[in-house]
Amino acid sequence: MIRKTVDVAVVIPDASPVLTLARIDRLDLLGSFAVPIKIVDQVHYEITKVENDPEGHVAAALARLHNQIEIVETNVGVGFQVRRSRNPAESGRDLGEIAVDEYATTLAKTSGPSFVPLILFEDPDVLELRIARLKDVHLLNTTAWLLTLHREGLLPEGLDLVADINSSRKTPMVPFEKTGLTAKVRSAWLRKSFGR
Repeated sequence: MIRKTVDVAVVIPDASPVLTLARIDRLDLLGSFAVPIKIVDQVHYEITKVENDPEGHVAAALARLHNQIEIVETNVGVGFQVRRSRNPAESGRDLGEIAVDEYATTLAKTSGPSFVPLILFEDPDVLELRIARLKDVHLLNTTAWLLTLHREGLLPEGLDLVADINSSRKTPMVPFEKTGLTAKVRSAWLRKSFGR
């Protein structure tokens, strides 16, 4: 049976993957994806807030990826910004997860069978979110992503980067990937020309 490649978009459901890349100074690796990267507004706020990005380097790196990154507006994120404009001390705690759930609901209602969300994650709790349970979703953690780039010869320093990431974790991140695969479609995300 012939499988056709489907439309894939990376969805980053929490701040962890981006902040990990920032910590190892490799936000440029997001450019290895041959597909758009979607970050809901509330998660983008968490990634770029002063506590996580005091000098604005993360926000600047994401801006350099310009049209590859799409900030997805949600009711949760817009509501938070309105409340925050009235009260700068307004807490956004746990709102990223709620905003991602809102986006997952939208995807479930509006996406066709040829679209596969690729969820880039680190925290295993993400696997419990609705977005990780969408039909034919592709799940990929940071370690599996970097090791794939290394295996394909696109990231020679991949093993060192994974070791660097795991050196600051209480438990090493075990590679995890579940392809969005059905009888007729297969998801693919790799940009073969990255770094060449």
